[in-house]
Amino acid sequence: MNFIQKNSKSQYNFFFLFLILILINFSNLKANSQTLLNKNEYDCLKSLLTNFGSINKVKINTTSLEYLFCGTLEFSLPNIQIICNEGSVSQLSVGQANLTYTVTDDFSCFKNMTQLSVNNIVYDKDIFYNSYPPNAKEFSFDGTNLVYGSISPIIKTFYSTSVQTIPTIIKFSWYLNTTKIFLVPRVNFKGFFLVSFDNDLDGSKNWDCSITINSLNVPSLNFITGGISLELMPDYDQSSWRNITSFGGMGFISLRTSDLTSFPLEFSNLRSEVLNSIYIEIPFLPVSSKIDLSLIGKSMKLLSFFNTKNFTFGGSFPIILPSNEEFKKLEFVNGNIETFDFSLFTNVETLSLKSNLMSNDFPSSFNRSIHRKLKQLDISNNRMTGTIDDSFCQIEIIVTNNSMTGPIPNCFTCFFGLPEINLEKNFIGNNFINLNTPSSPSIIIPNIVFNNITTIEGYPVILYEYLIFGENLGGNWVPSNVVSDSVGTQIVFSMIEPNRLFKLLCIGEPKFPLKLSYSKSNPNYTFTLSLDTPPQLNIVDWQSSTTDLVIDGSFFTYNSSIINIKIGNESCLATNSNFYQIKCTLSNFINQSLEDIISYITIGNLTTQFTLNPGVINTILNCTENYNDCNGNGYCLSDIGKCQCDSTHQGDDCSIPYNECLNDCNNVGQCNNQTGICLCPITPFEWIGNDCSIPLHTISAVSPSDTNGGYASIYGWFGNIHIDQQVFIGNKQCIPIYNRSESEINCESPPGTGLKSVSVIQNSINVTSKDIYQYYSNDKQCPNHCTSTSNGICNTTTGYCNCIGRWSGYDCSLYSNPSGGGGSDNGGLPGSNTTIDSNTGNTNITNQQTNYQILITKLIEIDFNGNQINEYLLLNKWSIISNNSKTVYTFIQSIQNDQCNITYTIEEINKDRDVTFAGINFKLTSGSVKMTVSIENYQYSSNLNTLQLQMKSSVNEIQTNEENDCNDDQIEINSTPNQDNSLNYIAIKKDAKVLNGRFIDRIESDGISTFMQTVLISKSNDSIIVGMNLPHCTKKCLLDPDFSVLISPEFIGECSDGRKSWFLPVVIAIPIGGVAAIIAAAIIIYKKRFVEIPLKRKLKSFGSYKN
Repeated sequence: MNFIQKNSKSQYNFFFLFLILILINFSNLKANSQTLLNKNEYDCLKSLLTNFGSINKVKINTTSLEYLFCGTLEFSLPNIQIICNEGSVSQLSVGQANLTYTVTDDFSCFKNMTQLSVNNIVYDKDIFYNSYPPNAKEFSFDGTNLVYGSISPIIKTFYSTSVQTIPTIIKFSWYLNTTKIFLVPRVNFKGFFLVSFDNDLDGSKNWDCSITINSLNVPSLNFITGGISLELMPDYDQSSWRNITSFGGMGFISLRTSDLTSFPLEFSNLRSEVLNSIYIEIPFLPVSSKIDLSLIGKSMKLLSFFNTKNFTFGGSFPIILPSNEEFKKLEFVNGNIETFDFSLFTNVETLSLKSNLMSNDFPSSFNRSIHRKLKQLDISNNRMTGTIDDSFCQIEIIVTNNSMTGPIPNCFTCFFGLPEINLEKNFIGNNFINLNTPSSPSIIIPNIVFNNITTIEGYPVILYEYLIFGENLGGNWVPSNVVSDSVGTQIVFSMIEPNRLFKLLCIGEPKFPLKLSYSKSNPNYTFTLSLDTPPQLNIVDWQSSTTDLVIDGSFFTYNSSIINIKIGNESCLATNSNFYQIKCTLSNFINQSLEDIISYITIGNLTTQFTLNPGVINTILNCTENYNDCNGNGYCLSDIGKCQCDSTHQGDDCSIPYNECLNDCNNVGQCNNQTGICLCPITPFEWIGNDCSIPLHTISAVSPSDTNGGYASIYGWFGNIHIDQQVFIGNKQCIPIYNRSESEINCESPPGTGLKSVSVIQNSINVTSKDIYQYYSNDKQCPNHCTSTSNGICNTTTGYCNCIGRWSGYDCSLYSNPSGGGGSDNGGLPGSNTTIDSNTGNTNITNQQTNYQILITKLIEIDFNGNQINEYLLLNKWSIISNNSKTVYTFIQSIQNDQCNITYTIEEINKDRDVTFAGINFKLTSGSVKMTVSIENYQYSSNLNTLQLQMKSSVNEIQTNEENDCNDDQIEINSTPNQDNSLNYIAIKKDAKVLNGRFIDRIESDGISTFMQTVLISKSNDSIIVGMNLPHCTKKCLLDPDFSVLISPEFIGECSDGRKSWFLPVVIAIPIGGVAAIIAAAIIIYKKRFVEIPLKRKLKSFGSYKN
């Protein structure tokens, strides 16, 4: 990581080296803990050391008398080192004492060996080089006058240290499969390593290798990549420098020799796309022209010259530096440069010219536009004179041991006297006047800003990067651990630009504020850093009759130049500041009688507003947690800590807009004072318009005229504004309008017949109630003329029959069957039993073999087009609230968050009685069941919507031993529909049992009688569901169906087989339009009788039936 400075690098390197040593030792301990070798390798090693004359250096187990090879470590010559792993020798280093023995394939038996090192052995070259251990990756070969040759391709690392007094040529092709070779002399004296290298590669394969060699020539490196460290032996072939141009494949080049050498001009022709560093330690002769390395390659980063002696160009620097942007560092150390020409070094970041002979004046100033990359300059141990200008605070300088004078800039002396840094060492050995006079740390001005978040692939950490900028921050000599937080986050501090810009790299998100501590012993060198936090004020001390203010708080700055304070209209100039305190002086005297002066403090781009009272100590209470100046929509009264919002905002922090509504929503709607929009009510009455002034009217009931037309009343809610009001019955206008109010319109209905819709138009709004206006007739006919004058008498006013005696039904053609009846008192008919489930509200009617259920299942809200808007499931959700004498049951349930109540009452009729509902008079006979449903305060989604209440009737057969074959008959369905009648009669006859239903087509809507229509929803084999379409009842819808049980005169009391037949009479109540539902019920009974029981009763046949 390039952001870690030099000091920390050495610490990290030491740590990793220490860790590696621990791991190696641990590995060795683990390996040597296995002391038992397999027999083959034991025998092989025993034979080898015996032949080498070294077996006596191995310890023996005194019990088993076996050699303890593993772990043997003997440094005295001939040396022995044996490391084992899992029963095999893994590493072996061995020397030969018995020089009469010739080594051939002695090492090939070690199948698991990875490292082999041999020293001073006598060997057969042809056999030895082809008989390595089969898995050896590293081979070390030491001795005298070694005979080199091609090594096994499995060897990746080859080491050789030798004395070669015989001229030797080593070919690169012998090591083509290695990745690292190391061939050096034991002693570096003339004549002790007569080795040259020959590049005999044919180019069929590039050799990528790290090469460290000593040689008598500069070898060609064609077809070779990697890096090379080349030390040329005394009296080397200087003409071989022509091969330097072949070094382009190297990433690193190190060249050394002690021979005085003319600088090879071929060096200027070296070109490389991968070469990044060159290290040269050669005593070159002076050059007559500069060596141009400007085009050496785009990857060049480091150029180092050490001990070059007279390598100069007329006493000045002899090189034209690389021009590529990546070039960073030049070192020219222990040379003879006499003049420091600063203009030659414009493309480096780090420049070291220490230990030369430079004696001219130090540059008068530093110009960043010229030396745009320079960060560090080291000219120590020269003879430089002159002074250091403050402009050099932009870089880190080391001028130790020169002849310089004058003052050292404060950007450096502010860190003097700190033992942790010891910055004085960079300036000692001169004649500076302030070397021993540290300056104040108050000129150190740090600021911090967030920069980036990054991750490291493969590691579960997030790196948070921040930049610390400002003035006099220090250089590379600042330790990397000077920044910390309160929770111990790992933070590395590294220089980007001396004294001005540093980078913080945090492993995980740090906890602010941070502490920047240059010294552990001197608290004046500890600075607090905050991130994007506005100034927080605690106390402002404004002494009476003064212009000086002291502001205490936090999250201030050390940089007074970026502080802007306004007290009212007057500026207060910051004279001194740190993280916790600011001192400022007013530009003019302020009237001491003023109160709550609106004031601002801005640091950088962060502002806090507060109020002050002159001449006192002000305690500042913040109005908002984030010190956001009441969001700019008011001002903070600091003495009470509350925001004073402007006329267009509201809330504790003035963040909520405030807008008045038009006409205060007409005192009908609710004003949203954030948007200025009225929320108009939709229940119980709906209003519209910008100020809720327009009523959105509803129609809940009508009182129609007869077919000749005449006076009609439309009920509902129409508000108190009736602009251009019109009423239509169907498509004909109801005119004139006699009277109008909020709840009723009276008009002259046109003649008509049948069922019509009603439309009311006013205020440009049209509201229609579908199929609610039913014209009535003044002369009504009774169904079937009441059968006969003996059965009943027709009431032409109401259109239904008044039955005589036991006759009953819609046309007086059936016998009544009181509940609980049966036996001789009821003509031998079995009685029906009605039960009410007090837990569910379900009604059950049973008679011998059959059980019927009547259920209320759901309530649906429907829009004008017949689409379902809301659905409420009612089944099994009823709660009983009363039970009078076991004959009247009342249930209730609530919907719409308890805003709407539905009440359901069931009554068993024990005595005949006359009743009136919705203006209709009718008779309830003993044994019938009367139901009442009330829906109160339903909340509609729209004033055009209506409701539908759904009921379900189902039948199931109770198996008994009784049979009624003599009463078997097919289903007959008889109905006498009359759209002018208020009552509907439907009879279903089966097996002399009749289901007779009466359902009134009226409903009380908000207390007004009006028409109601019923439709078939669905049917199955054993049930039907019907829906009652209700008008738009605003307050209350009231329904009142009833059910009765009747018997056909065709009923046979006793069948011919002597067995008594029992009949089940059941009545189901169905509204107008529900004929299809009754048909479905008849089909259910038919299937039960003729499909499910045929095997039991062995029916001969049964015919088809008509619908």
